[in-house]
Parts: sequence; C-alpha cells; structure tokens
Amino acid sequence: MDIQYSIQDNRINVLFDRASDSKKDQQLRIEALISFQQIIENEKHLLEPGLFQIICGFLKDSMFEIREWTIDFLEYTFTTCGLNRSLLKDSLGKIIPTVGYTVSFEESTNIVKKAILWNAGVYPLIYERVCENAYDAEQLWSTSTSIKSQIMRYFDSPGTKQGIKICAVKYLQSVIKVQSRHVHDSQVVPQNDISLALCPPSHPILNPLMLEKEAIAIINGLYNLFDKESSIVITAIINALGPVFRSRPQYIYPLIKIVKKWKHNPPDHLPETPLKSAKKAIKIQLTSLLRIPVFESSSFANEIFDSILILGGKNDPMKFPRQYRRLLQQKDGMEDGTRQKVYGAQGSSMLPIDPTQFALPFVVDVIHLALQSIPQERLNQAKQALQQREARLAALRTLPTPPPTNKQERRSRKTLDPRLEFVREATPKSPSPPPVVMTEDEMTLIKTESSNSTQSEDSTIKPEFSPPNLYDDDMEIDDAATVDIEVPQDQQMDVLETENKVDSIPEPEPQPLPPPVPSFKFQPYALPSPETLSDDQCHSFIRNALKNILEIDAMLSPDAKGKRSDVVLTTLSNGKRMSKNQLHMMASRLLTRGLDLSSEKSKKTCDELREMIIQYILEDFKNRTDFALTWFDEEWYHDSIMLSEDPSYKPNYVIWLNRLLDRIMPTLEDRIFFTQFLLNVPELQEDIVDRIKIFLNDPDRMSLGFYTISELINQRPPSRPFCMKILLAYCLHKDIRTRGSAISTANKWFPDHPTIGPNIESFALQSIKQLCDECPPPLFDYHYHVDSVNDPKMIEDENELMKWNNNDVERHLDLFLSICSKKSELFDQLLSIYVKTPESMQMLIRKNAPKMVETVGINGLLNLFLTFPEGAEDFVLKMLVVYTNKQVTPPAQLVNTAKSVIMERNLEGRFLFPIIAFFEKGEIIRNLPKVINTLDATDKQRDIVKKVFLKILTPPPNGTAPITPSELLVSLHQMDKAGISLKQSVEG
Repeated sequence: MDIQYSIQDNRINVLFDRASDSKKDQQLRIEALISFQQIIENEKHLLEPGLFQIICGFLKDSMFEIREWTIDFLEYTFTTCGLNRSLLKDSLGKIIPTVGYTVSFEESTNIVKKAILWNAGVYPLIYERVCENAYDAEQLWSTSTSIKSQIMRYFDSPGTKQGIKICAVKYLQSVIKVQSRHVHDSQVVPQNDISLALCPPSHPILNPLMLEKEAIAIINGLYNLFDKESSIVITAIINALGPVFRSRPQYIYPLIKIVKKWKHNPPDHLPETPLKSAKKAIKIQLTSLLRIPVFESSSFANEIFDSILILGGKNDPMKFPRQYRRLLQQKDGMEDGTRQKVYGAQGSSMLPIDPTQFALPFVVDVIHLALQSIPQERLNQAKQALQQREARLAALRTLPTPPPTNKQERRSRKTLDPRLEFVREATPKSPSPPPVVMTEDEMTLIKTESSNSTQSEDSTIKPEFSPPNLYDDDMEIDDAATVDIEVPQDQQMDVLETENKVDSIPEPEPQPLPPPVPSFKFQPYALPSPETLSDDQCHSFIRNALKNILEIDAMLSPDAKGKRSDVVLTTLSNGKRMSKNQLHMMASRLLTRGLDLSSEKSKKTCDELREMIIQYILEDFKNRTDFALTWFDEEWYHDSIMLSEDPSYKPNYVIWLNRLLDRIMPTLEDRIFFTQFLLNVPELQEDIVDRIKIFLNDPDRMSLGFYTISELINQRPPSRPFCMKILLAYCLHKDIRTRGSAISTANKWFPDHPTIGPNIESFALQSIKQLCDECPPPLFDYHYHVDSVNDPKMIEDENELMKWNNNDVERHLDLFLSICSKKSELFDQLLSIYVKTPESMQMLIRKNAPKMVETVGINGLLNLFLTFPEGAEDFVLKMLVVYTNKQVTPPAQLVNTAKSVIMERNLEGRFLFPIIAFFEKGEIIRNLPKVINTLDATDKQRDIVKKVFLKILTPPPNGTAPITPSELLVSLHQMDKAGISLKQSVEG
C-alpha cells in the first residue's frame, strides 16, 4: 500500500510504509512500529500534529497487536513523554475522532479500557484548549461530548464488563473535577487546578452553569450505582472519589447521607462480605480526610466523624487523628454509662475549639460579654486577692534563705495548704547552728575509725531506716495555680496547733529488714538436642500421623468436600489456618519425604503407606480427586529431584498412578471426573494413555474413551503424539461402530487445526497408499496388555488376514473419504493410487463406489469426468452408474458432460448405459450401434443390454418415453447400415 506522508524524516516514512502494508508478515509490521517509537524516544522534536493523525490511523488496523500498540503510544506521548502542552493541545483535534471510534466500536476489551483511560487523562487538556480558543474548537468539544456520552452508556448496558466500568469511573472522576468550581478550603493550589474558573462567563461554546449541573448529575449517578453494582465497582467509585473530595469538598455530603442510610437499610443486592468491603473502602477515605489539616476545622468534620463511627471506626481508634481519640473515648463513655462528664454544651459530638481559628474582633467581643456577666463585687475581691498575693511574694524575695533542716526538706517536697502561708511568715524561725570546722588530723582519725568499724562488723547488716514522709500526698498543689483565701484568726490558730502536733510525733524505731535474696545470673536458654528415633519409631509415627490425617479428611462434612481446596478447616494454636489443601499437602509430603529410603524396610513401609492412600482414594474417588492430585504432584516432584541426583533411581509416580488407574477403570462410569483427573496429573506417559484402550474396546463405555482421548489431545500437547497414535489406529478398526466414532473424533480438528489437521491428512493418505501393497499391513494392537505380553489370539488373527478383502479396503478408505468431504481436491489422490493397483484391488475399490459418490457429490462427479486419468475408466463408469441409479432423473449438466467426454475420448458404448435413456430420440438412434457393439454372446452382457433397452422404453414419471418399441425395433433392423455385424444385430 503506497501512501505519501508529509514527513521530512525519511526513516519514519519507510517504517510507516512497512507497518501499514497488510501483505507483510505481522512480526515485521510490529517491529517497524517499535523502531519508530525508539526513534521518537530519542528525538521527541519529530512529533507534530500531522504525525499524530497518521499514527491514529493504525487504530482501525485489522491486527489486534497494532491497535494495542497505537493506544499505548498515545498514552506514552501524552502522559510520560513530557511534550509541550501547546503541541498536545494542537494535536487533540487530529486524535480525538479516531479514539472516539475506538471507544464505540472496538471489539477488544483491553483496548477499550486503555482508550477510556487515555480520555480520562486528556479531558482536562481538551477543556483547557476549548477555554483558550473557542473559534476552532467546536468540533473538538462536540467529539469529546459524544465520547463522554458513550462512556456513560456503558453503565446502562447489562453486558458491560467490570473492567470497562472501572475505567469509566476513572474517566468520570476527571470530568467531575474539571466541571466543578474550585473551593478555597481545598488542598489544590488554584493555579494548578483546572476547574470552571478557567471558563469565561460569555464563552460561545461552554456554559459553566450547565457543566456544573452535569457534574452534579454524574456524581449523583455514581452514588445511585451503589444500589445495583457489585462491591468491586462500588469500591472503585469510592477510591476514585477520594481525590475529588480533597479538591471538591462540596461532594462529601451525599456520601455521608448514604452511610447514614446504610446504617438502617443496607443494600439488598450485596451479600455480607462484599458489603463489608464497600464499607471499609468508605471508612478509609473518610478517615484520610480527617487527617488533612484543612478538613479538621471544616463545618462537616463532625458529620465525617459520626459517619466513620457508623462504619465501625471505633473498633480501631488508633487510626483516628490524635485530636479525635479523646472525643471517641468520651463517646464510648457516654454509651457505656461509665462517664458523667459531657463534652461541651452541644453534646458528645462537639469537637475541641481552637481559638486561633477565630478572628480577633470576634474574640474581643466574646471576652467583653463574659466580663459583663460577672458581678462587680466578685471582680473587686479577685483584684484585691491578687494584689495581696503579689505583695507577700515580693516580701519573701527580700529575706535571706537559711539552709534547710531535715524537717524543712521534708516539708519542701510538697506545698502546704495556702491558708498557712501567712502564719509561717509571722512566726520567727530558730537560728541554724554554725557549721562545724575540723582539722586534718581529726578528719583522718574519723576515716580510720570508720574503716575499722566496717571491717569488724562486716557480717552484720544494719540498714538505715527512713521514716515515712508525713507530708506526702497524692494531690499535689501547684503554686502557680493556688488562690489566696482569707482565713479567720481562730481557724489560723487551729491549723498552727495541728502542724506543731505533727512535728512532735516521735520517729519510729528502726525495724530489721528481711534477709537478702541471693543473686543469680541469667544464662541463655537453649533447647535440648532432639532425641534420635529408631527406624521403627519413625515408621510408626508417620503411619499414625497419616492415619489421623485420613480420618480427619474422611470426617469432613459433605458441604466441605464440595468446596474449593483452600477452604479453611481450623485455626491452629499458633494462629495459622489449616486448609483442606494444606492437609492433603502434609499427608503427601509425609509419604514422599518423611522416611529415609536407604533401607529395604523403609521402602516396604512406604509402599504399604502408599497402598493405604490408594485404598482411601478408591473408597470415594469422586470426592477425593483433589487428594489424589496433590499426592501425585508430590510424587512427581520428588522423583524429578531424585533422578537429577541419581539417574538409576526408580520413580514411584508412574508405578502408583498406573496402579490407581488399573483399579478405578474397570468400574468407572463418570467421564467428567476421570478426564479431568488425567488432565490435571503432572505428567502423562505412553503407558498411562495406553490404558484408555480399555474404554475404547468396551461398547458401553466407548464414548468415555473417545471423550478422554479428545480432551487430552486438545489440552495436553506433550501427550498428543501417543494420543493421536491411538486415535488414528482406531480409525482403521475392524468394527464399523468403533471406527466411525474414531473418525468423527478426528474430523473435529480437520482441516482447521494447524498441527493436528496435517497429521490426520498424512495418515489418511498413507492408509490408502497401503492399498498398493500385496498384503494388508499388520493390525494395530487394540488391546491393553498389563505385562506387555502379546495376545495369542491377536497373533492368530494377523496370520489369517494375509490377503486383502473388502473389509480391509473399506477400513482404509473410510477416514480418507471423510476428510475428502471437507477437502475435495484430495480425491484426485485416490485416482492416482487406483491406477497403480492390480485388477483385484481395483475391483475391491469399486465396490465402495456408493460411499465415494456420497462423498464427492454432483460437483465432484463432474470434475471426475473431466479430469480422470487413463486407466480409471472403469472407476468413473462405476461412479456414474451408482449416481444415475440413485437419481430418477440425473441433472442435465451431468448428462451433457458425460456425452461430451465420451465423444472426445471415444469411449466404449458401455459408458452410454447409465445415461442413454435420458437422450433425445435422434441421439438414441445415433448412439444405438455403440450399445449393440458391446454384445459378446454372453448371457451377462445380454442381460445388461436388455436392462438398457427397458430403461429406454420406460417413460419417466411425468412424461413419455423418448422412443417407442416399434421405433427401437426398426432401428435394430437397420444396424447393418451402421457397420454392425449380422450376428450382433440378431442378438440385439
């Protein structure tokens, strides 16, 4: 395909020519586009609007890979490449129409999803482009609007896949943000926010009011989907609205209403688990909003907080911001009746007030009103108390501070009652004794005595007893928070006497301490070394463990058996969950890896355990298939490891799989479970597949055998060669019913399958080529031999069948004729083989002419007359006779073709026998001498000519005979004029 591109770079022209040529190999076209993308990645300046238009043309290509590459390239250039925004805006008009076609008519779900996501990314760019220049953007906005309508229609279509709906939600998120007004309290910087603020009020194309109404309708429509969509789509909607809430907080109120509605009326279409998933998604989004500083002081913060509690947020209080945890505790306290304090006058839902958020004039007005509500007398008393306290504190600062005594130290630990302050100030304090001055000799003497006393009394411990602090109190009084209160004189004296009594209490005698506890050093803890078990103990342990596992599996309820393998059965003491699949895995690994197989005794024990597993599976094969598959997976894996280490290792997988099959196949009737079992085992060898002959030879279970063979050929390519070998061999089976079933199975893949179809054709051609041999080939061994010993009866049958007979020829022709019905040109191969065979074989082949006529039909018969090779005249004549005998009146085309071929090739008169009755009267008289010339004085030939005359004289059902008997008799008397001998004329 020659296309002239207006691109300066010749490399791009060459690559586009190669990629757009549908006659080239698909891989070459893909590689050309990949090379183009590599050029663009290194030279981004080559991109221009015209180039984008050419690239978008590939979105209508017939190849899925090229369409997918195109949408991926657009995604790269508009999101990752970092191109200039002005270039992208100018290119939108070239791209949007083609992408809109993809969104509406593309068959591939993956490409539709990518196209929707690309539209979600460029929608703000489209809006910005239309706002900036309205004069040449009307078509662009119209196309974008139609794409928007198509994407929204996906939610109304019942056949829309969930993946497309999720991508459509992402697109609508972008539409809502663009078609909404910017809120000053949001997280988005106004300069970076593409909103309705960009659109002038008098824009000729865009109406801001209508766009905002559409955005509100879209978000309400998304909320309405909560009542009919699945939890996956609902979760996608919630996650998509999270960024919308941060930039457009005005849309949070409908979600809060939905949460409150769900508290009493949850949606009926969602089961319990999906509903929990949807609620969890809403709770996560609302909790994340509370962590944003902008939302902490917003007017709807209380409602968000209450909605989170409705969704179960109080079950995990640590996920709340710190300022909300105390409020959550107060809510819990009020609900439980354990707290009587009410947080604020507005109830428990009121949040802590931050005065810094209020304007200064408002705060001054509030303070002024509060002061007006306090009586003047109380204000004067408070003012006088503050003045007196300041005077006392100033006097105390001027006095010298004496060194504290022991009693004063104890008192200084806690502040006393403030009523006693003035009493202490009025009472004179006793002077402290002067410090004692000691010389160096006296100090040395004291140290020596102290050392001797310590050595002599080392064994006696006399602990120093500290009397309890009588001034310790649980209620501390802070000086900064105390208030001076005037106390009457009589109360002051009572307080002073009480303090003196407390000071005069004698110190208690020291009491002996309990004996000291001997110290010890912690040592690192280590487990003792494991006890070594004998072989008998190991065998007994594994046998008992395996029995317990089998008993647990057998005791499962019928409901648990029918569930998937990963259903949780129980929770262990360490918190881990035990599933049915893990139970099977444990038993299988105990069996394959639990014992050391170095001794014969261990091998014997393993075989006994495997036999126990076989018996357990046979008890209920239908419900224990998963167990069997898990076991054989482990056996196969263990064999592969052992064979890599020791090539002489004897694998167990094949042995025990064959034993299981030998026991279940004689009585198995359910073809689904058996076929699925063979499809899921890790490996199929020829000996395993060979056992399917048991089913194929049983007339009652033949369908099970061919169904299994068919599924194995379809779904297990590694085992396809020996499965095809069995199937094609049964296409030559002596039994007609068995052979027919095999041929019907083989015809499923001919001629469409790229690998199986040629194999079937090759086998069919080989089977008819064997007709040229003197003796038929040996029969295939259709019986399965357990010990690979040939069946004596089969050997006798092979000795008997040393010559070709009609059954043998029919066996070799049936498969070939069945594929000829689908591929008529193969029939020429039979003619080329026919002329090479001896006369006896040709006679046997001609006996199958009725089947051949049914196979080729009228068109094949016409082609056969025109193209048959020399030596195949008898074959063609037999086909013509069979066809005309079946039809009351053969088609005129066949009669005319036969006449022309007989004349061109000057064929014998016997070729006129099938069709001369359908000639005109003149043609019959003209060709009658050729018919008489075939008489050879034999009774057989006389009977044939007699039948031809009867056929000529017999009138058709709705007409008259072409010639009367008298006219025929006159023509016979005039045979001498045509050069026919008198003897043949008389015989005629």
